[in-house]
Amino acid sequence: MNEVSNEKISALQKIILEHANQQREALASDARKEADAWLTREMAKLERETNAVLADAKSRAEDIHRRQILSAEREKSTEALRQQNRLLGEALKKFQDGLTRLRDRADYDDILTGLALEAARALPGEQGIFKLKLASLDASRGEKVAESVSRKNPRFKIVFDHDPAPIIGGCWVISEDGRRQINADWQSRTQEMADVIADRLLSLL
Repeated sequence: MNEVSNEKISALQKIILEHANQQREALASDARKEADAWLTREMAKLERETNAVLADAKSRAEDIHRRQILSAEREKSTEALRQQNRLLGEALKKFQDGLTRLRDRADYDDILTGLALEAARALPGEQGIFKLKLASLDASRGEKVAESVSRKNPRFKIVFDHDPAPIIGGCWVISEDGRRQINADWQSRTQEMADVIADRLLSLL
């Protein structure tokens, strides 16, 4: 009886051990599968995060590069405009200086007369009494120029105004009522020529 019981107990123990081993292997296998699945998920998550970081870094780098290029282009464009403006300023100054030096010519009175006649014709009516204003340096020529204008075109009665105009040369012609004025001075002529000189400069640059 005891022998039978011992055999049964041994068999039962063997069965229990085999079942335990099977369960252990199954648990170990499930654990490995779960670990592999977790590792796969984490690696995929890490890869996505890495790609996102790299994409952001690339986007930032490209944005910085674009800004640098735009900044360089703006700086280049600004420098070009600065040089153009400098050249235009120098050209206009030379042009105005050239007009100012007309005062040294023997026919300067004739030049002033021609300017005054042109200005008088530009006023509405092309006849009547007009006032002639000159720069302070040309005041001594005023009466002679006014007489010359009236003589060359009797329709105009030019009266020299001894109060000097704030100009460096040329003249102003003003209507009798003072409401209309034609500026034929060197500053005005220089400004009128600014666009022409600018176009010529641009064609050379």
